[in-house]
Amino acid sequence: MEILDNINKEFNFKYDFLRVLKVEYNTLLSCAEIWFLYPENIKDLEDDEKKEIIEFIKKELNLLCEIKIKFKKSYLDENLIKKHLIKYLKNVNSSLFAYYKDENINVIRNEFNIVVKFNLIKEIYDYFIYNNLKDDILKELNKNFIANFSVDILENKQEIMDDKILLKREEELIKNLPKPKKVVRYEVYEPEKIIGVDITPMPEYIKDQPEEKQSVILAGQISNLAEKTYISRRTKKKGGSEESYYYTFTLTDETASISAIYFSNKTTYKKAKTLKDGDKILVIGDIKKGQREKTLSLKSISICEIIKQEKKLESKVEVQKPTQNIHFENYKVVKPTIYMPLKQENIFDKKPIYNDFINNNNFVVFDVETTGLDPIVNEVIEIGAVKIVDGKIKEQFQTLICPENEIPEEITNLTTITNDMVKNAPNNNDAIADFFKFCENCILVGYNVAFDFAFINNSAQKAGLFFNNQTYDAMVIAKNKLYLPRYRLINVVEALNLTLNNAHRALADATATAEVFLKLNEI
Repeated sequence: MEILDNINKEFNFKYDFLRVLKVEYNTLLSCAEIWFLYPENIKDLEDDEKKEIIEFIKKELNLLCEIKIKFKKSYLDENLIKKHLIKYLKNVNSSLFAYYKDENINVIRNEFNIVVKFNLIKEIYDYFIYNNLKDDILKELNKNFIANFSVDILENKQEIMDDKILLKREEELIKNLPKPKKVVRYEVYEPEKIIGVDITPMPEYIKDQPEEKQSVILAGQISNLAEKTYISRRTKKKGGSEESYYYTFTLTDETASISAIYFSNKTTYKKAKTLKDGDKILVIGDIKKGQREKTLSLKSISICEIIKQEKKLESKVEVQKPTQNIHFENYKVVKPTIYMPLKQENIFDKKPIYNDFINNNNFVVFDVETTGLDPIVNEVIEIGAVKIVDGKIKEQFQTLICPENEIPEEITNLTTITNDMVKNAPNNNDAIADFFKFCENCILVGYNVAFDFAFINNSAQKAGLFFNNQTYDAMVIAKNKLYLPRYRLINVVEALNLTLNNAHRALADATATAEVFLKLNEI
């Protein structure tokens, strides 16, 4: 990497043992982070050594943003390497390693030459060879450790087992092998190029996007558009002060939202200026994972017409529709109530004016309290939600839920919810059915909504239901519009001069999120 070459030239190869582990840049926070790796046999860098490296890099890169530089020692313990490999391979295919034994990996070390040998049964051996995992494993090792690695993939032909056991293993293996993921696309109409190239009008859904992806086609509606300026590195090197423009906004389709950014140039900034909140666009861009969230960095933009894909979405989730005839004429165990604000409106107060996104949609802003962080293993013990209609909070929904397992002590300490409090509460299926009715024809809003939605959807599936509501993350708009050191809900609430009482209880957090959501969508 060029930065290492420049460091070696500057310091006469004093730091030639350094290797770049990763480089991350968060466009929204304007912060670059560089991680250096160095061998275990090198003594820890002194503070003055770290300081001279950091000062040189800042001077060399000359970036108009904060630069954070970190140093990490690469330990070559055989068990550490083996543990790292097993964790990596389980991420590649967790079901494949249900049969896996620790002795299938041998790590042989000789100074800084390390040989990693895999001794595999035929089915797993074939999977390794077919997917060319050897190269991927080598890249992973070189990325996280400093050594001369070699990888051998061997088939264990001496393993003898009962035919029935072997057949059962083979059937399970085939069953659990990852199936090719079908890319779901939909159609938009009459795209008109604004910036970049003509785009084939068949975008994917935002919710289906991985952490990082190159040249993805997406579509959606613009909200929270902001024009910002910066001075490019090239301009500053030449001693100039001419500012360039870039634009940040939230792109929302029927399934999810994503933060987007476009850096304009002299030939495109006038076209970029024509974009406005409410525009429906078709785009090509790269999805990049930053320190806090993923961002869509745009290359091409077209104005288009988007028609709601109801039939396609319904067919996609058809197998997850209710498994029994559930009638929602009346709420079964939890009835919503009229929302009564703690602060009375003053007739002399200036009434807020909201954008079209708020005016044209109904929203349920919700929060859950749970017995842990895993939506598959842990359970929902409280749901709190408020409904926004015509830009006002009109109704509220709140219930405790009796879990199948006891509430851990640390959760009680955090939420104040005890086992005695929930023992007479509704069960999951009854409570989630009423919440499902409460959310009909509404966009679901949360703060870091992916966490809460995963729990709600998993709870719903136990009752034979599936939430196919569009979701929207209030934290995304907060990061686009506010510049804060931290973006916890309480930080955003305080920055907007709002209040959050009784934090870590679902209704209080949902109400505060709703007020944040409305405030950030004011015109």
